[in-house]
Amino acid sequence: MEAIHKLLREVKVLPPAPQVLPKVLEALRHEQTTLEEVGELIALDPALTAKLLHYCNSVYFAGREPVASVPEAIGRVGFQTIFSLVSAVTGNKSFNPPADSGLDGAQLWKHSLTTAFGCKFIAEDIDEDSNLLFTAGLLHDIGRVVLAQAKGAAYGQLLTQAAGSGAKVTECEKSAYGFTHAEVGACLLENWRLPAQLVLAVRFHHQPAAAGAAKKTAAGVCVGNALAHIFEHPAESDAANNSELQNALQLLGLGPRHMELYDEQMQENWEFVNGLIQLR
Repeated sequence: MEAIHKLLREVKVLPPAPQVLPKVLEALRHEQTTLEEVGELIALDPALTAKLLHYCNSVYFAGREPVASVPEAIGRVGFQTIFSLVSAVTGNKSFNPPADSGLDGAQLWKHSLTTAFGCKFIAEDIDEDSNLLFTAGLLHDIGRVVLAQAKGAAYGQLLTQAAGSGAKVTECEKSAYGFTHAEVGACLLENWRLPAQLVLAVRFHHQPAAAGAAKKTAAGVCVGNALAHIFEHPAESDAANNSELQNALQLLGLGPRHMELYDEQMQENWEFVNGLIQLR
């Protein structure tokens, strides 16, 4: 891990830590949290507040009267939707790799948000905290941004070569650098002081059985990640022969029918998901 910490110290511009998101995540874990308390947390970021109110007054959510405050917005759309909005608005700031790195930040953000919603659907079936799993899905590939910032065009070339050869990206990263984007991302989240369960889920989302007490969360991210890839590239998917996915499904007690249902949920919610992607 020392090599990763050295990398993080040497990168000139690291993805910015989301200041409000961890506080809202923690607040929503307590049933007694009120609309006003969440509203006060969000109000700490005026830009975030403005975007939330703008989106909650958009065509997608608009009611007869426009909402004028965050508590009103929460009352209209609910805690869970507000958390998704907060995550999208604050998280997208961290997905801006250098233009010359070869890593497509817009595509990575789309994949990350799609994964997050896949994780949210899965959480309902595996009795996990849906907001924590959503956040883990959103940030599961943040290490790729760090590697793009640290290695520049060489990292983009590594991704291109992996795609062309059919090799696993994590294996190529391990061979080239001695660590993977999942490990780099987990170290960054540790620096951000995010919950340990979330950090472990990101670190082990390609090998959830190794995540110890967080293996269900890690497996949820693994399945959410696969679901996003299948949704984005249906013609290229081969879920039945994806050993990583099949092991995660088995760990969670899920099967092919669950994947079909999650895909249906994604399609049903795509207008909302795509609206958040456009917030970028």
